Amino acid sequence: MLKYLSCLFLFLFLISGHKKIYAQEKKGLADQEIRITISEGTLGQYLNAIVAQGVNLSYSSNQLPLADKIKLNKGVYKAAQLLRLLLSTYPVEIKTERDKIILYVPQPQAASSHTLSGFIYSGDSMEALPYASIRISGTNLGTQSNEYGFYTIELPTGINYLQLSYSGYRTLRDTIKISGSKVLNFSLQPGLFLAEVKISAPKLTEGATELQTINLKTVGDLPMALGETDPLKAIQLKAGVTGGLAGGNMYVRGGSPDQNLVLLDGIPVYNYNHFTGLLSIFNNDAVKHIDFYKGAFPSRYEGRLSSVIDVKTKDGDMQKYHGAVNIGLLTSSAMIEGPLIKNKISFLASFRRSWVDGLTYLLTKGDNGLKYYLYDANLKINYWIDSTSRIYLSAYKGSDRFRLNLSDDKTSAIGLNWSNQLLSFRWNKVHSPRLFHNSTLSYSEFKNQLEDQDQNGDRQFNKITDIGIDNDLSYSWNNTVKSYFGIKAKLTRFQSAPDAELQSDIEDQHSVHLQAYTDNDVDILPQLKLRAGLHYTAFITSGKTYHSFQPRTKLTYTANDQHQFYASYAIMAQFYHQITINALSLPNEFRAPSTAELPPQQSAIYEIGYLNHLPSSGRIGIQFYRKDFSNLLMYRPQQNALEGQLAGNWRDRLISGKGHSQGVEIEYAQDFKWLSVQASYTLFKTMFIFDQVNNGKAFKAPHDIRNQFNTAITVNLSSKWSCSTLFTYSSGMLITLPGYALPDLDHVLSGTAKDAPTYLYATEPNNYRLPANYGLNIGAVYQTKFRARQQGRLHFGINNILGKPRPFQVNASLENNKINVTQIIPFKLLPYVGYSYSF
Repeated sequence: MLKYLSCLFLFLFLISGHKKIYAQEKKGLADQEIRITISEGTLGQYLNAIVAQGVNLSYSSNQLPLADKIKLNKGVYKAAQLLRLLLSTYPVEIKTERDKIILYVPQPQAASSHTLSGFIYSGDSMEALPYASIRISGTNLGTQSNEYGFYTIELPTGINYLQLSYSGYRTLRDTIKISGSKVLNFSLQPGLFLAEVKISAPKLTEGATELQTINLKTVGDLPMALGETDPLKAIQLKAGVTGGLAGGNMYVRGGSPDQNLVLLDGIPVYNYNHFTGLLSIFNNDAVKHIDFYKGAFPSRYEGRLSSVIDVKTKDGDMQKYHGAVNIGLLTSSAMIEGPLIKNKISFLASFRRSWVDGLTYLLTKGDNGLKYYLYDANLKINYWIDSTSRIYLSAYKGSDRFRLNLSDDKTSAIGLNWSNQLLSFRWNKVHSPRLFHNSTLSYSEFKNQLEDQDQNGDRQFNKITDIGIDNDLSYSWNNTVKSYFGIKAKLTRFQSAPDAELQSDIEDQHSVHLQAYTDNDVDILPQLKLRAGLHYTAFITSGKTYHSFQPRTKLTYTANDQHQFYASYAIMAQFYHQITINALSLPNEFRAPSTAELPPQQSAIYEIGYLNHLPSSGRIGIQFYRKDFSNLLMYRPQQNALEGQLAGNWRDRLISGKGHSQGVEIEYAQDFKWLSVQASYTLFKTMFIFDQVNNGKAFKAPHDIRNQFNTAITVNLSSKWSCSTLFTYSSGMLITLPGYALPDLDHVLSGTAKDAPTYLYATEPNNYRLPANYGLNIGAVYQTKFRARQQGRLHFGINNILGKPRPFQVNASLENNKINVTQIIPFKLLPYVGYSYSF
């Protein structure tokens, strides 16, 4: 008996000793000291450092965001303390076993899901943030707010860890407990702040490739032409976009300038440039957000072939008054926003005008024969009815006035006047957490008039008027399927005349656009997303109705937070025609709607691409595209285009053809602590085919630039000083060198060819490329803060300190069998200075 009791005692002693040893091992593993020698690294680097110092870690790389950047103080930490610090923002559990530490994401028990919805605002202003990102940490769940800041997402019952982000705003992390459907609004604070542990790795969000949000701050820091802060210039730094940075028209992927759909608060703008394209109609202080598409077009957009530039103005702060005053070399402007009734009604008003005409008047002490000025005015009123309804009233008016006396007695002069007027009334309504509704009633008017005030008094008059109504719905079925629907109707009136004084000669054309569209976002797999859409338009004009079915499809594969691949296909149609006579942005082009004789232009766009997010908020992407055009218009080569318009027989002077464009685009952007770099390169080819030109063989399009390279660098020297450079390079422009002379077409048709003036003519258009163009701009910015939210900004620099700018006009002539080419470049080296004050 004693023997058995001794064995039992020995057995119990061994077990208790084992437990003490295990407890010591367990305690020692968690308390083991880890030395950290790097202050900023990825989560994976820190975990590797822990393993290298003897701690056995077990985790799944698929469940942890190992590429996230973390800022951590150097020093010695206990293993458990260090892991809790590194994983504090993630729903990761830490479990210690006998010889290892296990990191895992607990799997939620089967439970019902509930809808979380609301708006995402900027600070306390109640300014909605479009396309803000929402992610649920530790899961594949995520979504974006729509263009009016409204979001909806399905969350599982229990605790959820939210991460909200928006470009230029501090990332917000919040923990919420879901037990039923909930409405919750979020406010993001402007600016980026460093915490003791900062997660700064970029995330690939849904739609990141098709939606290119333009960074408006980029333009303010760069030395643009004449120092003017123009938000559209940021688009012209993108790959696939040529021209426009130093004036002139903007071409996207081989398309002509009229093939760019430009929207201001949802209203199409027919001419978005001021004189020569040096400046757009958009006041940077009044603009909130710009979306730029050059492929994978959402189905809600229609009417152009090459790009969409969707500009949204600020709504107006509901809490406080803010404003800005700018004085520049070319223009001066002012903007003010604030509440009319706090938390209920807000407004925004801005005005900009050039003042060169006043300066030249003072310097010349009178009329010097040249007068030009421009102005822009914006007004927006935002009425917050309740938490589910808002009303917006938006208005814009802008104009250019140009006059040049051709004789000392002022009896002969030429004048060019054009203007835009836009008005929209918009109503947003949240019908349910899943259903969002937007209705818009809009009016727009574009008018231009070319006057030759000599003895003949020739005048060319064009006016385009649009009245439209849109209804758009978005419905979230669940986290994997979202649908967008819309119906639209628009009445368009084109008026044109060779002589505006003769009302009987005014050509009046009416058309009706009836449109319907749908887009469907489907998550086939967590990494594989599909957008499938269809746009339908019935275009009704005199004697003809066109039906256009335009499928739009995009497939996106996101391998992880760094790598994304995508492919898209889209059909676009354009029922509006414009032929630009020269490279300048002057509104004296031919404009007409589609008719029975002028079928709509069409394009088919294919693209594939790859996007890689780099450390330190950087990314690099590459795209390949192919675009096919049909029903393009151009003037017959052997005729005078302007005289044809004034004579009223422009239809006889137009021919129809087709074309294609293909190319590769590369973009790179990265922000470091004190340095910001962005660069783009485009290699493309655009060819036209017209049966009546070049014997039906393909020839180069007039805007076939082939090579385009842009790079912009900004260096932050201190909190007050920054300097920047902007370098651009492009292949030379194409011109047509004459080969022989032909009589004017009108005289040939009338049988009086022997008395006709002759015009030099070449068998192949655009047969000569001018030398390459390049330019280097440098600039500096000095900022001073006076009080809270009050800031002064002095910017100065030099345009074209080095380079050869693109000419504004090129003349080619044939004399004694020798070709002479003359380029007109108004300026090369041009300094600028400007000052801004904001409060």
